[in-house]
Parts: sequence; C-alpha cells; structure tokens
Amino acid sequence: MSNKPLTRLLPITCALTAVAWLGAISPARAQQGCTAESTRRVFAELLKVPLAPPDVSPVIHGKSTTDGVTLEDITWESLDGEQVPVYVLRPARRTGRLPAIICLHGSGGSRESTATENFGRADWTHPLGGKPHPRMLGWARELARRGYLTIAITQRGLDRRLPPINQQANVMLVRGRTAMGAVLYEIRQAISYLETRDDVDPRRIGATGMSFGGITAFYVWLLDDRVAAAAPLCGGVGSVDLFSRIGSIGFHGTYWWIPNMLATGDQADLAAAMAPRPLMLWAPRQDIGMPKAAVDRFIATVGPAYERAGNRGAFVTHQPPGKHRFTLKAFEAMNDFFDTVFGQRRQR
Repeated sequence: MSNKPLTRLLPITCALTAVAWLGAISPARAQQGCTAESTRRVFAELLKVPLAPPDVSPVIHGKSTTDGVTLEDITWESLDGEQVPVYVLRPARRTGRLPAIICLHGSGGSRESTATENFGRADWTHPLGGKPHPRMLGWARELARRGYLTIAITQRGLDRRLPPINQQANVMLVRGRTAMGAVLYEIRQAISYLETRDDVDPRRIGATGMSFGGITAFYVWLLDDRVAAAAPLCGGVGSVDLFSRIGSIGFHGTYWWIPNMLATGDQADLAAAMAPRPLMLWAPRQDIGMPKAAVDRFIATVGPAYERAGNRGAFVTHQPPGKHRFTLKAFEAMNDFFDTVFGQRRQR
C-alpha cells in the first residue's frame, strides 16, 4: 500500500471508513459518514478523553473592580488533582446575559499576562525567571472592556503549572493518554462553568488564543459543540500531514502531535465536518508554526464545505505577511469576527 495518508487516498466522507479498517471504530459507525457528531466522537477517542462534558466545582477566591472591569479569581480541580487557575473578567456596568470568550495564552503567557490593565504588545517576564519577552498583554481584559465576559485560563503545563507540558506529554503517551486531551479537558470545564453563570449567554460562547492557545482553541471547537465559534491565532492550524513533511518539526512540542490523527483525517477534514459553525483563522504567511502551503490546503478543503452548508461567510481566513506573532491587527480581526458572529455592538 502507498505510504500516503489515508485522507489523501479517500474522499472525506470515507475518512471514518478508513478508521474502521484500522480498528479505531466499528464498520457500522463508519457508515454514518463524517457528520459533526461522529467526527467529535472519533476525535475524543484519539485524545483519550470522554466526549461528555466534564463536571466542574469552582472555588471563588476573591473579586475586585478596576477601570470598569470586574475580575474574579477562581480555581477548580481537574484531572490528576491539578488545580486550574482562572480569571473571569466582565464589564462592571453591563447587565443581562453576555457573550463569553475563552482566552487562551501562548507558551510564554498566563492568565495574568492576558488580564493586565495595560493592553498591547510589551515585555513580559516569566514568573520563574528569564529574560523579558514581547507579547500581547491585557487582551482578555480589553475584550471585557468591549462588552464580553472573558475567562482567562493558565493552561496546563505552562507558566507555574509544573511539570512542563512536554514532560507531561511524554509520560501520558506511555500510559495511553494524551496531553492535548488533558489540556482540552480543563478548557471544557471552563465551558461547563460558564453555562452555570446567569450573566453568560450559553448560546454565545467562543474560544480564541495565540500559538499554544490557538491550537487548543481550535481543537476545543472541534471537540465540543458548546463552543459556538473559534478564532485561532497563529495556532499551528493547517495540515498536520504537510507540516510533517515540509515544516519546522521541532517547533511544536509533544503535546501538539496527536497519535494516529492522520489515520482519521487531517485538520481540514475534521473542520469541514463542523460546517457551518463559525471559524476564523489568522495565519501569517511566514508563520514558523504552519507553512502557507499547509494553510492553503486547509482553506481548499474547508471553504467548499462551508459553501455546501450554505454559509461560506462563516469561515473567515486571514493570511497577512508576517511571522508567528500576536499583533494588534490580529486582535482587531478576532474582535470583529466575534462581534459579527455574536451580534455584539462594540463597547468603547
């Protein structure tokens, strides 16, 4: 047999049949085709996590209001007894149910970096030491200033949450688990928590993030239909197949590589099955995390799926010149996307 990925040999509607040949799912389930539900089920199996939404028991540690934004300091327990630290930020003077956005930082950030009072690119120093590095600061708070309820999570294995995510990923692999599954479990707990709040519209929950946060925003959108829209920024979204052939392999850590994924379908195959749920992609042409050719392949597959679903406009792509960086233009594009999807009037 050719060593080409099965998704290149078979049309997308047969991708689950290919998985059945490999024993991942039963032939009867393969006949269902690549519906959103069956795709989520297969993706959950790849991640080694339950498809059902996880429970969450939040503990509120404090609340404060500064510059018109109320911040709540919250934790909850996740897998392996891990404590998940989050901030919930909301406009202090707004009432009623608000659209909510899950804000996911990159590998050098934290809930603190996304919630600073100053908004924009500036130097940030990791709490465990090292040289200051430039990143986008305060963007979860800025979205709250503009009328959203936001939840900023310090993601598993990053910042002060030790051990580092790639060490966790290596151990989980030999135990039949995946680090990506564990990370997404915590984000899904955030969704479960948001659904309990009387100031959140559960029909308008979005996810966005940069780099590490971009891929986790994209994957939680694939896995959980409670996420109405997603906007991954420089998130390594495009084609795992093509990245493995022509990309900078060492750029992504172990957490990014999901075992047996290409036996099920490439990222575009999975995303196409979700059409027409809104999705925005910010993918600079010189981004080391995903070659332009791989993003082009993603667009060539996903775009027609949205057309067939009758809403091509729900799939928004940006391929500006530039490198792997969270810019003000990326933030505004993401904000405009959610404003459009959620019918939000801009708050200034």
